Amino acid sequence: MVATPTNGHTRQAPGTNLHMTTNHIGRANLSSVSQHEIIRAQREKWVAGRFFCAICGGPFSSQVDMDCEGTDERAYRFDILEHCNLEWLDELRALGINPDATGSDKYHDFAEIGEPHVFPFHSVCYEVLKRCISLRQPGEIQGNKLYQAFEQANGGRYVRLQLDYGKPDPPVEQVWETVRGQEILVVNPVDIPELESEINDIKCLLDTKTHLDIERKLHKDDIFSRLSIDLRHKIFKHLCPESILALKAASQIMHTTWVPRSMWDAKLVDTYPWLWEVLELSVPQSQEIEDKTSRLLLACREQGESTGRSYGYTLGLANRRRIWGVCEQIRSKYLE
Repeated sequence: MVATPTNGHTRQAPGTNLHMTTNHIGRANLSSVSQHEIIRAQREKWVAGRFFCAICGGPFSSQVDMDCEGTDERAYRFDILEHCNLEWLDELRALGINPDATGSDKYHDFAEIGEPHVFPFHSVCYEVLKRCISLRQPGEIQGNKLYQAFEQANGGRYVRLQLDYGKPDPPVEQVWETVRGQEILVVNPVDIPELESEINDIKCLLDTKTHLDIERKLHKDDIFSRLSIDLRHKIFKHLCPESILALKAASQIMHTTWVPRSMWDAKLVDTYPWLWEVLELSVPQSQEIEDKTSRLLLACREQGESTGRSYGYTLGLANRRRIWGVCEQIRSKYLE
């Protein structure tokens, strides 16, 4: 869904606003689901107020104010979000507890003491959280442990959890505030078309070049030919992933020097845990692939623009890294 301007300002095409009854994490008796179950929230039941995603701190509506001229401090810049699909903001899930699981659904005002909380979040953000937790503890997410992690971070009557939500810091007022320069907060952190396109290009090269191109004549003037294999391995140990790939792409000797898969995977997870598209790639098998992957990693590290100069590429990755930082905090509580 792409926004269209109207009289200098624009709103994302209509979506359903989510409303809560006060300004902190909600309470509910979700009697139609089992205890500690992830549920699909029913939008029409969230009324009279608003709070935000427990994971990213963002709103639950794709209707955001945008200014075509880029001069309004209380509106996002239209030229930045023009081609961004904001519908992911409308997709809501929630985590609640229902000890009895009997009777009809009944929602409670937050002021009522003793009722269990329900924690809402975007479906997209939950995908990021699952990936974050699975890096340290593979397997299905345990609802009871995740619920307790949310409870530990629920510091009181607030619109979000008591966590560091990174920069820019999402609004904490009861009503979402659109602030020029904070467009990152509403850009999809998972579906990044430009990144997907570059990853697909690398996958195509992997499919067509399934062997090491060792048939190429090794250059005797390659300075690394003077080093033993042990020394070459030690060099790799001190380099970040993109530097390893750049070195292998530049030197045929280093290209043919094997990098243990365990070391490569560990470096990727340590440096780019949030870049799962690269984590899922096979080990580069040609210097062309090494060069292309190195450039991609460098661009992702710097959150640089894609060749198409799309803001969505920069902001999507930046928002993913911001949300990943929140997920790591939740993961720490989950694994306690």
